[in-house]
Amino acid sequence: MTNKLKLASRTRIYIDTRHLLDEIIDITVNFPRAYKYTIGSRMHDISITLLLSVAKAYMEKDIDIRIKALTDFQTSFEVLKTLVAIAGERKWISLGRHAHIAELMVSIGKQSTAWKNS
Repeated sequence: MTNKLKLASRTRIYIDTRHLLDEIIDITVNFPRAYKYTIGSRMHDISITLLLSVAKAYMEKDIDIRIKALTDFQTSFEVLKTLVAIAGERKWISLGRHAHIAELMVSIGKQSTAWKNS
C-alpha cells in the first residue's frame, strides 16, 4: 500500500500565490526608501503567510482548522490587495505590472473563495 503525500505546492492556488510572492519581491525593490522597509517588508510577510495558510488548509485533516486557515488566508489576502492598490495609486508600481498583479490576485481570490465554499 502506498501512502501518497499531499503536497500543497502542486495546487494551482499555491503556485499562483508563489507567483504573487515573486511579483511582490520584484516590485518592492523600486518602492521609495521611506516605504520599502515598512510597507514593502509587510507585503513580503503577508505573501509568505499566504503560502503557509494554503499549505495548512490543504494538508490539515480537521475541517475546522482547514476553514480557519482559509479564512486567515482571505483576511491576509484582503490586506495585501489593499497594499498593492495603494502602491499602484502612488505609482510605485508600473501600470502594466500593476495590471498583471491585479489579474493574478483576482484568480487567487476566486480560487480561495471556491475552495472555502466547497
